[in-house]
Amino acid sequence: MTTIIGIAGGSGAGKTTLAKALVDSSNGRALLISHDRYYRFMPCGNYDLPEALETDLMIAHLKRLRSGHSVKLPVYDMISNSRKEDTELVHPHPIIVVEGIFVLTQPKILEYMDLKVYVETSDHLRMSRRIVRDEKEKLRSESRIIQDWNAHVMPAHKALVAHGIELADLVVSGEDDVEETVGRILARFMDSESV
Repeated sequence: MTTIIGIAGGSGAGKTTLAKALVDSSNGRALLISHDRYYRFMPCGNYDLPEALETDLMIAHLKRLRSGHSVKLPVYDMISNSRKEDTELVHPHPIIVVEGIFVLTQPKILEYMDLKVYVETSDHLRMSRRIVRDEKEKLRSESRIIQDWNAHVMPAHKALVAHGIELADLVVSGEDDVEETVGRILARFMDSESV
């Protein structure tokens, strides 16, 4: 049986860092799937909308993995805002960790989650992290990042992401030590497995 752990929270909350640490601690038993892989090009330039992601494809991949089949995950280029022709072949694992801002607020995804984790982090720290990340990974200027934050990121967070905290089985802080947080998730995971 495959267990799917969903990790959500606002942009810059620390979801990806936590998800990677969780997978790294699994001794090869876990696979990480980022919802970000499923972005599609948005002519409007707003990528903080559920329709910017091909969620149905991700769900189809989760179904196949859960039923024991390998899948080819899309590879998204954040600089060009487009999918690459290359894909990444992945195989079924006992644990799948799915992370993304909408993982706990989209009903289609939510029904596949066995354990739901929300990463709560202050808006100021999230924005600071976003600036550092986007300057490095997306080659954007600080002024453009802040403009996007105010125009798209925060409105989407308030309207579409933040209420994921109410649906979570476990709420963790993106400002705590990552290894300690991984320990909390694993403890909760073991508790749910023993039920």
